[in-house]
Amino acid sequence: MRFDEEPAGQPEFWREEAVAGRRELRRQAVRWGLVFALLVATLFFALWWSASAVHFGATRVEHTTPFQWKVSGTVRDAKTGAPVPWANVRDDPAGRPPLNSTMANHRGVFELLTVAEPHDVLVSALGYRTGRLRVGRPWYLWMPRGAEQVTVELEPEPKPSFPHD
Repeated sequence: MRFDEEPAGQPEFWREEAVAGRRELRRQAVRWGLVFALLVATLFFALWWSASAVHFGATRVEHTTPFQWKVSGTVRDAKTGAPVPWANVRDDPAGRPPLNSTMANHRGVFELLTVAEPHDVLVSALGYRTGRLRVGRPWYLWMPRGAEQVTVELEPEPKPSFPHD
């Protein structure tokens, strides 16, 4: 055997080792590629989310917040459960602007578009005490859009008693 010749079994081993090494390298490259893609996607989402929150906060300061929270439901009599038609549903005037209002239909059903931050909504109707309802969500800065379904029960005002003449 000459000095530059390999034994008969040796080259096969080195070829298998090289193939296995390339296969492992490909697996590692795919894994790192997926990790990198996930990292970039997470960074993109975080930047988009924070920009949305900053934009929403700026519109609150300028009082130009769009109405992106929908409160829908029914106004009912607390004693009978009957619908209260034509009830007035409005953002509490003591709250921060912008304020919005709507009116329930003849079946007591309403839909109010308002801002997502937690605040009070007043519900009133002729012959009933004004009801107060808390709407919105605490994390409105991150997700300013959404909806909630409510049922408002109004207490009837007591009938005035007049002395008999």
